[in-house]
Amino acid sequence: MKRNILADIVSYFFILLFLYTGFVKLTEISTFRQQLSSSPLMGSIAGVITWALPIGEILLTIALFTTRWRLPALYVTAGLMTLFTGYVITILLIDDQLTCSCGGIIQELTPKQHVLFNSACVILSLVGIMAIRRQQPTRLFKWLTNSSAIGLLAVIGWSLFTAFTAPVSEKTGLEGRVIPSIPLLLTDSTTRLNTDDIPAGKPFVVIGFDPWCNHCQELTVDIIYHIEVFKDTRIFYITPAQFKNMRTFYRYYQLSHYPNIVMGWDSANILFTYFKTDNTPLIVIFDAKKRLKRVISQQPTATELAQSIEN
Repeated sequence: MKRNILADIVSYFFILLFLYTGFVKLTEISTFRQQLSSSPLMGSIAGVITWALPIGEILLTIALFTTRWRLPALYVTAGLMTLFTGYVITILLIDDQLTCSCGGIIQELTPKQHVLFNSACVILSLVGIMAIRRQQPTRLFKWLTNSSAIGLLAVIGWSLFTAFTAPVSEKTGLEGRVIPSIPLLLTDSTTRLNTDDIPAGKPFVVIGFDPWCNHCQELTVDIIYHIEVFKDTRIFYITPAQFKNMRTFYRYYQLSHYPNIVMGWDSANILFTYFKTDNTPLIVIFDAKKRLKRVISQQPTATELAQSIEN
């Protein structure tokens, strides 16, 4: 049988894609299960999908690699990617703040980029099917399928590049849950605030910090320098460190000049315990309904942080 280079390229792309997403889901199986359990569509069958989807993706890569099974495997791929696309669109229609459970770097895509990525994959799988089924392709057919594949791969590559360059967010399995109740003592040593009392209506950021953390200090300087981009964003600095050290940090950076920044003492260390980490800064973004949107595990720039809030 004559080798079909275009079908090979399309198949190898999906082999890499499904191997990557399948193994990521299996290595983070508990987080994946929690994400599915929070889904309004998949919650009732989360236990089954948790194992069936990643194992199915890996088995599909074997079929795509085998010439005999490649065509039916591409049909399955087209169907699976169509289901993924429909799921993402449905989730966005239900609530545009909900996140997917795709696994790995693909989770860093914005909702629009996600729909674009999945749609391009659907069309690319159809191009692969056409390339295999057409036994004696004309020159025009070859030009159309080859140029389409190049364009689709370019769109997919651009989407993945934007995901790679975005601040790294950590999937905790708590996404979609309302912020935990944390009693805070503010810097005047008198006023008390509970996170339950934070009003809904706008997204906000919680920064778990340590006053002597260099990264926390650098991030604060950067936020102050770019404070205009955060004028409509509430920022809550929370620390379990000694109260006097927290107040020294607050005064040193003159944070009282910025009414959208609030600092509080978490004497019971509820925030870091809830997210099971002691790394600082702990940057947590909540949506307008006070639900966890994402946790950023590496120090971002102020501009990257602002973009993460908007996306």
